[in-house]
Amino acid sequence: MADELLEPDPSRTIESLRDTGYSFNTAIADIVDNSIAANATVVKIDVRLLPSEDIQPIVTISDNGCGMDNDGLLNAMKYGSRRRTDPNSLGKFGLGLKTASTAFCRKLSVVSRGTSDTTVRKYQWDLDYVAEIGKWMVRGSDPTEDEVDLLDAAAAGKSGTLVIWENVDRMLQRDYVNRGSAQNALERMRKDLRFHLGVVFQRFIDKSFTKAANVEIILNGEPVEAWDPFCLGEANTELLTRTEPYKIRSETGDEAQIDLKAYAIPRADGFSSKEAREKARISTDTLGFYIYRENRLIHYGDWLGMFKVEPHDSLLRVEFSFDNKLDSYFNIDIKKSRVQLVEALYDYIKDQFLPAPKRHAQQKYRTGQDKKIAATATQVHAEANKTIDEHAPDVESATITIVDAGKNMVEVQNKNGKFSHTIVIEPDATPDQCRVIPKEDLPGGALWAPCIADQKHAVQINTKHDYYQKIYLPLQGRKDAVIGMDSLLWALAEAEHGTYNERVKEVYEDIRLQVSTALRKLIKDLPEPELPDSNGEVDG
Repeated sequence: MADELLEPDPSRTIESLRDTGYSFNTAIADIVDNSIAANATVVKIDVRLLPSEDIQPIVTISDNGCGMDNDGLLNAMKYGSRRRTDPNSLGKFGLGLKTASTAFCRKLSVVSRGTSDTTVRKYQWDLDYVAEIGKWMVRGSDPTEDEVDLLDAAAAGKSGTLVIWENVDRMLQRDYVNRGSAQNALERMRKDLRFHLGVVFQRFIDKSFTKAANVEIILNGEPVEAWDPFCLGEANTELLTRTEPYKIRSETGDEAQIDLKAYAIPRADGFSSKEAREKARISTDTLGFYIYRENRLIHYGDWLGMFKVEPHDSLLRVEFSFDNKLDSYFNIDIKKSRVQLVEALYDYIKDQFLPAPKRHAQQKYRTGQDKKIAATATQVHAEANKTIDEHAPDVESATITIVDAGKNMVEVQNKNGKFSHTIVIEPDATPDQCRVIPKEDLPGGALWAPCIADQKHAVQINTKHDYYQKIYLPLQGRKDAVIGMDSLLWALAEAEHGTYNERVKEVYEDIRLQVSTALRKLIKDLPEPELPDSNGEVDG
């Protein structure tokens, strides 16, 4: 049988390629990649509604890069365009411009002016036209005066390129009948896009970073600010470890390397200003790896499956940089937003590189956490103190008399007799904090221990214990739950008073320690809570 040429159905294929998984932010970033690859120093992005009565978005991206002649522009519009001559280019598969754009629009126009041939040319993919004629037919036309003006807004009459999204049918999540509501939705998208661009292209926007070309990105007339995930301008940022580059031999046989650095950014109280703290965005969404390909961020905000994402790691951010030689090694996808580590590298990072930085960053976080807990602990137990103090006289089954407060000596009288006993006597207890006493730690790491406060039977609770931090704190806004748990621990302490004799003292201590250890193990996999600061904001 003879070979047969089987061409894909144009309409079905081009429609299917709309569903490659782009988000709005990754789509715009993919087009900015093309501008940077064209050596642009200015990229202007405009996301707005058309002035017509129809609520119809339009998106334009213009730059002052090298532009394209007719052959170059046709190649750029081709699905699977020729590979760029520069291997360091941010472009990779020759699909991004088309798939990123048509993920959101049905008409993609590209207008360009080259460096040697100054004619302004325009070609357009119209998905409805492709379906109508059943051919891979890109439409050519003369650009309008408005389109030339948009091009020149960035290119200033010189070389450059303009990308236009029209018939945008997949950007707004629903059909708006109210223009104001649609404008508000677009404003939220622009705000999110602004941050995304500042993160992804930080090294290009930041003029102090000399290893990448400088680019000014302007969104709806306002420059995009670079966002430095490692807070390098802050005195309390720590470079925890910087190993020699991890050497790899790529599939082409070339030696390539990965640069790894681990940073612990400041705690919330360690920033130079409130503005710097807010800009750092300390949360579980911004911890973990920051993976750069050719200085362009392609992935961030998690541990690539190595660890659970938990608040106590939120100060640790890891720089992971590599170049284009390792694209196939990491299975970089069409959106340049995914990376998969081979087993040897995965194990090296997880078992050798990260353990020490994680321990340090967690300790830094917990120091701030402990301060925050100590500052709020009294308030958390205020209602329990009132409730227990009101009902305690009805359930107390022992009489305790202080003999020598300096030596913590008391006399306990219960159903078993009268006994001399040593017990912690809280010296600074107040009438409103005399039944439940939060402490930053207790001997042996116990969760609770009996004590005397303001000459009343009381219980100390260890705010450093995992049970307190993972169970109590998430419920601190539920007074009934806190009162219930406080009452249980107070009752356990009171049971010791009521049954005490000289033979059981060490038994009670052992029970407290064993229960406390068991609780710590039982809840070890529960997430740690993110605590609000004094402004009600959650951070580390």
